[in-house]
Amino acid sequence: MRKVVLLGLDGAVPTLVEEYVAQGLLPHFKQLMDDGYYTRALSSFPGVTPINWACISTGAYPGTHGIVDFEIHEPGEPLNAKHAAFSSNQLLAETLWESLGRQGYRTATINFPGSWPPRSPGITIAGEGSPASHSRFELRASSCFATDGFRSTLRDADPLQMPHDIIHLVPEWDAHGYGPTIAVMLEQSNAGPRIRIQSVDNVVEPFDHVCEINHFSPWFQGKFLVQGSLRIGFFRVLLSALHTDSTSPDVSLYISQVMPTDGISEPDAVGRELIGAVGPMLENSGGRGYERGWVNDEIFLEEGIYKGQWLVKAAQYLVTHNRAEAIFIKWHFLDHLEHLFWGQIDPLSPWYEPDRAPHFESLFQAAYRAADAMVGSILNVLGPEDILVVVSDHGHIAHLKAVSINNLLVQEGFITLKSRDPVEVDWDHTIAYAGPCLGHIHINLKGRDPQGVVTPQEYEMVQQRLIQTLTALTDPETAQHPVQLAIPIEDGVGFGQWGPRAGDVLYFMEAGYTGDINWFPLTTDGTVLLPMTRSLVATADYGEGQFIASKFQSAHGCGLPSRKLGRGTEEAILCLRAKEFHSHPLTYQRGVRLVDVAPTVSSLLGVLPPSNAEGRILK
Repeated sequence: MRKVVLLGLDGAVPTLVEEYVAQGLLPHFKQLMDDGYYTRALSSFPGVTPINWACISTGAYPGTHGIVDFEIHEPGEPLNAKHAAFSSNQLLAETLWESLGRQGYRTATINFPGSWPPRSPGITIAGEGSPASHSRFELRASSCFATDGFRSTLRDADPLQMPHDIIHLVPEWDAHGYGPTIAVMLEQSNAGPRIRIQSVDNVVEPFDHVCEINHFSPWFQGKFLVQGSLRIGFFRVLLSALHTDSTSPDVSLYISQVMPTDGISEPDAVGRELIGAVGPMLENSGGRGYERGWVNDEIFLEEGIYKGQWLVKAAQYLVTHNRAEAIFIKWHFLDHLEHLFWGQIDPLSPWYEPDRAPHFESLFQAAYRAADAMVGSILNVLGPEDILVVVSDHGHIAHLKAVSINNLLVQEGFITLKSRDPVEVDWDHTIAYAGPCLGHIHINLKGRDPQGVVTPQEYEMVQQRLIQTLTALTDPETAQHPVQLAIPIEDGVGFGQWGPRAGDVLYFMEAGYTGDINWFPLTTDGTVLLPMTRSLVATADYGEGQFIASKFQSAHGCGLPSRKLGRGTEEAILCLRAKEFHSHPLTYQRGVRLVDVAPTVSSLLGVLPPSNAEGRILK
């Protein structure tokens, strides 16, 4: 049976891929371009992760597959209610792996959005998205233990007392759990002071390890009591800083994310089998450690690449052991890297510093070369008849200014507040509310919303007032309108948006401006427009309801999917290696959309597409 592997590279930007191919850095991408099919592709609005991996996997538009925003608002719930959009429970359309499974293929998904919990037979591995800070599969998020001298500059670090201390890796969300205990000691050697770690309790095999600066230890196995069950978890330790030039030594010790050996796959035995064959899984590839100052950018890169290599090794194992004919993988690291550092490589950005740009360019090149190596590793286990798809869900452009849509709605009388400090909305007197995340405004409609105040007769008038308010917003510095376009949902069909989960008004930001509600929520000061600067520091995490826009040096999804700005573009990449495309030259074909992927793959395999697919077959 003809095999297919789909490698998803979240946030892979066409401009960078094409630039690095031209420089000779990506030989396997060059091979795909020369021997297969390559084009830029358009995402569906809003161009963000859960929406567009659903478009890729189902061949359907957001209005059909139901993932219309980064998070989901269900009609009939309070206007600020929202649900995670990565879960298969929210997906209303059939996926390609489900369709292929119905038609006799053995399938496997690895860290692919919309695949967990499994809805059909097949292999499913840790597939609820790609965590930047926490994961439902982990036993403990990555952490840091530091002495007082370092803790003042590190965020959320746990205390460490030297020259000797015992640290406890208790699951941070389980008050009744326990985990391994580790002794941390300062020693004197012929080469000078050094840090030694030794297991004390609750480990599978005792360890005694001397730490080197910015070098990970081997993987250790700990015993964790989690919600009354004993589970085994893998973790590594890294000495990220050591100062011994005073009477009180300062130490910073980074602990990787702790991933279990069970509960990460369905069937459960497959996860354990893969860990035994290719090593411990690391799901977190986000900037949690870097943002808090626990590790440097090189370690952030190293962990992200480790995850990508694990995903591909797992896929290679499944192919070579004849466990699946159709495999779907998604690596999120490029997206994390770009959000953190895009401003360092794009001269248009307020974060750009010419003296530091070469260093960050090298990080981007290393990450894209890692993606290229992943492509090569998959090609090595596929036969000439087999198919490889390499696709991203969106691109990236520079983030210049952030807009709080809900602060604007307060200013213009659409939202009424009970208090400003803390911010509390008076829902009984609120006309409309933007959210859950980006692109949607929900009108507080009588008969639909629990505290509705707008009558059906007033509905269209309120839509028009909202549209006029959004498009009239002006940037006083440039006289530009940050909201490029606003439309009633009735016109949303042209952008793939419809259905009960969609907002009543859709808004599209001008390139460089963001209007993400989670990035810039209601604030006590009521600020509507805020330029990004290097001095504007945000310390909250996503989902905490605080301002975090300045954590993101790049943006995507807030505007039209064809927008370009500076060094970037919001377009996605699409590569196809199949015998049908061997004679096809390198082509930039306009109008290709991510919904075209599933129908095209189905056609190449000679099977029916997913039952809800709306895309076309690429010829």
